[in-house]
Amino acid sequence: MTKLFFVLGLLFVQLVVSAQTDPFEADIIRMQQLNGSQGTTDAMFGRMVTQFKASKPEVTDAKWAALKKDVFDVEVAELNKQLIPVYKKLFTQEEVKAIVAFYESPAGKKLAEKTPQVTMESMQLTQTWAMSLMGKIQAYLN
Repeated sequence: MTKLFFVLGLLFVQLVVSAQTDPFEADIIRMQQLNGSQGTTDAMFGRMVTQFKASKPEVTDAKWAALKKDVFDVEVAELNKQLIPVYKKLFTQEEVKAIVAFYESPAGKKLAEKTPQVTMESMQLTQTWAMSLMGKIQAYLN
């Protein structure tokens, strides 16, 4: 029985180590770090806090900061891990390396830096556009 646990333990350690050292996954993680999504999720958190503050005015800024670190950032990291198989399915490692190289270029760095702002402004425009579109569809169908 002890031998079985030892073998299972070794297999588990091997799986953990291989998962941590998979170069393709490491490249995907690097791409996620560079692509501006962190800034977008930070902006999203800020918008969520603004909405929550209306119903939770007693919550201190320190508590919101702790919530971001202890809950939000942990959940975003977990989501990023869950996205790795999606990237592996849709991109080759060479493509991911090329994307990383782009994000490390001056243009890629600027895109990553501006992505949160583009996302937030796009969301506002898209909401207005969608409402207008729904009105036009409704009118067309009537």
